[in-house]
Amino acid sequence: MAIRFRGEYELRVDDKARLAIPASYRQALDQAGDRRLILVKSTSAKCLQAWPQADWEAYEDRILALAASEPTALKLLRFQVAGNAQVEPDSHGRVVLPPTLRAYAGIDPSGEVVVASMINRFEIWTRSRWNAEQDQIADDLPQWSADLARLGL
Repeated sequence: MAIRFRGEYELRVDDKARLAIPASYRQALDQAGDRRLILVKSTSAKCLQAWPQADWEAYEDRILALAASEPTALKLLRFQVAGNAQVEPDSHGRVVLPPTLRAYAGIDPSGEVVVASMINRFEIWTRSRWNAEQDQIADDLPQWSADLARLGL
């Protein structure tokens, strides 16, 4: 069963660097029968991505299919794969954000974050970076929205 995440949530990381995963996201994981998530550095912005375990493993299979000497694949392995973390929500729906991943995304313990769905995964941003990203997207709206037709959307 494909997991689909929906919505954008403004949350706060607690002083122990725990983030409460939104209830609707936990329900989606529960319906799929596996609550495990893989946290990784995003390759497109200074934020984190949270992937359902099964979806991440399918992505890993695609990476493994690449030639071991492919320079871009090696960079991906060293940047995103090596530093990932498997987490599972505790009984209160919280996961610990590891220090190295928090540092990459600029997330402080007790800091404000935005959790944003990306359909099959979700991103974790500092509120300030998310707001800046949204402003930039809005500023570029005429250009990128025209590309949607080309993509068939």
